Amino acid sequence: MSTVLVVEDDAAIRNNVARLLRLEGYEVHVATSGTEGLERARALRPDLVVSDINMPGIDGFALVEALRADPALATTAVLMLTALDDRASMRRGMTAGADDYLAKPFTRVELLDALQGLLKKRGRIAHTIDSAVQEREDHLRRAFTDSLGGHASTERFAFEPPQGAVADQVLGATVLFSDIRNFTSIAEKLDSSEVAQLLTQYFERTAAPVLRQGGRHLKFGGDGLMAVFTDPGSDSPLPAARRALSAGLAVALAAHEFRGWLEQRFADRGLPPFAIGVGLHAGEVTICRLGTTQVKETTPIGDTVNTAARLQGASKELGWTVVASRAVLEQAGEGVQTGGMTSLEVRGRNGWVDVAEIVGLEASAHDREHGMAEVAQRAAEIRLAVQANSEITARAVKGALRNKLSTLKHHQFAPGEAPLRLKGVRLLRKLASGSTTEVFLAEREGDSLPLVLKVLSATGTSAGASLTRFIQEYALLSRIAHPNVILIHDQGFSDDHAYIAMEYFERGDLRGELRAGMFPERALDVVRQVAQALRAVHAKGIIHRDLKPENVMLRPDGTAVLADFGVAKPLEGDAALGLAQTRHGEVVGTPYYLSPEQARGGDVTPASDLYSLGVMFYEMLTGERPFTGETLDLLLALHLTAPTPRLPEDLLALQPIVDRLMAKQPEERYASADELLDELGRPELLRTFSG
Repeated sequence: MSTVLVVEDDAAIRNNVARLLRLEGYEVHVATSGTEGLERARALRPDLVVSDINMPGIDGFALVEALRADPALATTAVLMLTALDDRASMRRGMTAGADDYLAKPFTRVELLDALQGLLKKRGRIAHTIDSAVQEREDHLRRAFTDSLGGHASTERFAFEPPQGAVADQVLGATVLFSDIRNFTSIAEKLDSSEVAQLLTQYFERTAAPVLRQGGRHLKFGGDGLMAVFTDPGSDSPLPAARRALSAGLAVALAAHEFRGWLEQRFADRGLPPFAIGVGLHAGEVTICRLGTTQVKETTPIGDTVNTAARLQGASKELGWTVVASRAVLEQAGEGVQTGGMTSLEVRGRNGWVDVAEIVGLEASAHDREHGMAEVAQRAAEIRLAVQANSEITARAVKGALRNKLSTLKHHQFAPGEAPLRLKGVRLLRKLASGSTTEVFLAEREGDSLPLVLKVLSATGTSAGASLTRFIQEYALLSRIAHPNVILIHDQGFSDDHAYIAMEYFERGDLRGELRAGMFPERALDVVRQVAQALRAVHAKGIIHRDLKPENVMLRPDGTAVLADFGVAKPLEGDAALGLAQTRHGEVVGTPYYLSPEQARGGDVTPASDLYSLGVMFYEMLTGERPFTGETLDLLLALHLTAPTPRLPEDLLALQPIVDRLMAKQPEERYASADELLDELGRPELLRTFSG
């Protein structure tokens, strides 16, 4: 049912039109003046406005101009009514932005025909826009699919000193790096003069806000723009990071408005969608002088520049428009509005960088006074521009990833066939296959580092739970960097597919070593390493919940590595991950290694992981599990009530450690992995079981 707002100061005409339209099934609202009509339109956002021209206060012409100036109402269909049946009034109304014109008196049929014509026109326009957006997203999806397949992108900026460059000064600064997504596909459909015109128009619009916020040392490389914002000085007392964030959001708005120019200028060229990415990072920047002392050209270099560029590149895969590092957020001050947050691996000295999606910036009076008035005045438009840009990119990236991952399930890896590629990884062969998960052996291009690629196809009845567990595993592991915790190299998610690239263990898991038999010295060494992993895991507020030999992997040198965090959970009250908590009474874990509190479906704590480690320790020492049962209920009952079995005579020195680890009450176990490690490091124990 279409919504119509009737704006008419004549009560008889207003009531008659409203009554007629209600009888035809329209939802009708009325206003008695142009001022009231504008207020009702902003509140209701109707499909169509029927407005008189001659009204006190705001007349019909001014009302239409106000509607067209409001981004939320700019496309609302408007039918103007007037007794002035002359070409001048009609032309003025159409120039103001009216869609049609109906002279009084008019018949019921004339009014209904005019309304239906406008609504059909509105529907055709909406369909055309949706089709155009879909077509542009398809182009992006194909381009991103190529990227996922391993095609390297061209570097547009050099991050090392050019030949002959002289380091002029080292600054603490924030670097902004922006780029046009999929520019090659756009340029392919234009000739050289048109590409030059496009870039000229784009850079004029996007460089202006960068300069207004004090961006310096601007560099233009292909379709990329780089600028450096230095600490507060004579130009502005605002922090460099805050001005850079403001500039990044303004660039997003300028690009959003440029999209309209681009679509109008090249309406018949079938261009792929236009979207941009912005990366921001703060740190040390070296400004190099090029050429002789008379030449003023400079170029910024260093890891900060490198990282800003990498964050811009990662924004495409994240589906975000503006990406800023934690360093930028810490220096920018209050009022920064963020969306998602994650960690990214950046080559160079920075390693892993915590980043956030920037969606807005609340400008204070102090900000407005010093050059950020546009951010305050156009905050709603900026947010909409960032959202529109991100949605186009995110849908295209997800679609490309889904297409790529869906081809892996039935791939045969025929001899001599070129290997499949996924974001810099070559897939070599399939290791395992399940109902929802495929596991591949892969290697990283460049250094041939072996990896395991787990791919999830979440299309069945349990799709939501499977995808949540997959996402949770990466979210948890991305918080931990420890030599005894599995390394995650990369990840990606679409609506119904996901993958994680992780460390490969040629020696397999601890189960194989356990079957062959383990010396006490080796068992103690493994327990120490797993305890060190638990110390790091628990320090991040995470409980593993499924400690068992199959989840302890072995590197070639024998290092024990804790893996499989699929059922891990954050400690109660840790909202940073935004992950669902396990329902009370739900049993999670492997029955042979469950703590008593897990067996009864109670709350788990770090002490629960220590109990499971105690079960593993007993099994490593004796070759047998401490508890076995013919049924699950019997096995759980043993965990709840049975005393810990005794170790052989030659191992009784370790009995107190096993007993305390496997105590029935959590408070009777070691208070932490640290306390366990202190116990394992006692000199007399080391002398008794030294390798």
